[in-house]
Amino acid sequence: MQLNESPVYPEADVMAQGSDVSILSHILKPGVAATVWQRDLSVDFSNWIKGLSPENLPQFRSLVTVDALENSVHAACDLSHTPAGKHRDMLAGDIAALGFIMSEIMGSPLLHVRLEVVNTDACRKFHVDNMTARMLCTYLGRGTQIAQRGAESSPVTVSAGDATLLRGARWPGKEETTIQHRSPPIAGTGETRLLLAIDPGSDYKPEIVYN
Repeated sequence: MQLNESPVYPEADVMAQGSDVSILSHILKPGVAATVWQRDLSVDFSNWIKGLSPENLPQFRSLVTVDALENSVHAACDLSHTPAGKHRDMLAGDIAALGFIMSEIMGSPLLHVRLEVVNTDACRKFHVDNMTARMLCTYLGRGTQIAQRGAESSPVTVSAGDATLLRGARWPGKEETTIQHRSPPIAGTGETRLLLAIDPGSDYKPEIVYN
């Protein structure tokens, strides 16, 4: 009797980084599991958001179309009493721009968007999300940590402002994604993070807990 061996599929183990927005679309290339658009937040914006009290940082979670995203951010800002002005406009405009990019790359006009204030060790274990893909951007505090499977002890910490696009476990095709990520451990440090996560709307399931 001949035993059938389990098939071995190629791995997606490349993290592509660059200072041009086009780097994000490299996620569609064979072998690429993560892309990072390296950006510098303006000093004025960084000082503004660092100066806000945590209760004035906007938060929301919603299924939203790309063209409604900017207004949704402003609505969340109103609820949190985030002061109006050019810096709030910059935040809402940047989130809307990242949503548009995600929509174009993934072919998804509907997005599940989460803007969250984090001051605990949320998602502290390295993992691959159970979805097609996820875009992350940290506007305040330390950025997401990324590591190859088996090298979790030496992760790369993405800078604040960088836009990171990661393949998830449901990425189509047979390549296995070996790049994992987690939130940086900040419990007990007094640090507050403002984290943006954007998923294709088709991945959203009401029963799933997103953390």
